[in-house]
Amino acid sequence: MTITRGGGLAGITRQTELASDALVDDDAAKLHEQVEGADWLHVEAREAPGLHPDEMSYEVTVEDQGQTTTRRFTDRTLPESLRSLIAWVDARPERSQSILGR
Repeated sequence: MTITRGGGLAGITRQTELASDALVDDDAAKLHEQVEGADWLHVEAREAPGLHPDEMSYEVTVEDQGQTTTRRFTDRTLPESLRSLIAWVDARPERSQSILGR
């Protein structure tokens, strides 16, 4: 799973990645359950028209069984279930984070 966030006051774009094979079996299963349980992969992302100046944008990509799915959201359109999943990924010590070039 890759989460790319940009915008906000600083305008910094950062990327967080978490691979299920970096997790112990129970946590990998939990990641899979949360991705599927959020059901955000099966609906079209809704981008709000016209970003507010300080609003964050999110690009979420999941690779599973050779298939890649990417959805884009803003603070206003990010589903609560996906917001919770992002928080869970952010709390994992196995994640990798980077700041993307400006």
